[in-house]
Amino acid sequence: MTTRTRLLTVALCFGFASGGLAGCGASLPGMSTGSLFGGDSAPKGPVAPPNDPTSRAVQVGTTSARALKCGFNFDPVKLRTQFLANETMASANPADAGKLGQIYDVSFRGVSKAVADQGDSYCTKNKTDRIKTALNRHLTGDYTPEPREPVEEDEGLFGSLGSTDGNSTYKDSNPMLRNE
Repeated sequence: MTTRTRLLTVALCFGFASGGLAGCGASLPGMSTGSLFGGDSAPKGPVAPPNDPTSRAVQVGTTSARALKCGFNFDPVKLRTQFLANETMASANPADAGKLGQIYDVSFRGVSKAVADQGDSYCTKNKTDRIKTALNRHLTGDYTPEPREPVEEDEGLFGSLGSTDGNSTYKDSNPMLRNE
């Protein structure tokens, strides 16, 4: 299952779940059919994720797992320890450190499992550049989540056949045969 397929599956599940909640009278901020189906109110460009302890734990844990997969030379245990120490000092409730440690570990293990069987094709130049940038930020003590990259526009069910304006060409369904 490709990453795009997984994201689509998660988005559909979220859509159905939130639609069910909306039908039950739940009030979800920012939830509308326009936001679910990409209406004009959707923001353009990178979207800044929330900068809370949970988001930071997920960001640093997943970056660490990806960096290990791509062979970066760093100490993941030291990064985890420094991150949790920083969050504990900044937190009003030091008891939350255990919870953040669990979130970090789940993120780390989940990404490690997901990328373990992807082989060398996982570490593309573009991906390793992004991982390097994020890892360097985290190693210097900046744990803020990076902005999410804008999602490519969905081509739809028959998008690979080209558009009706006559300017597009047929895209082969096999990525190895495409001239991209």
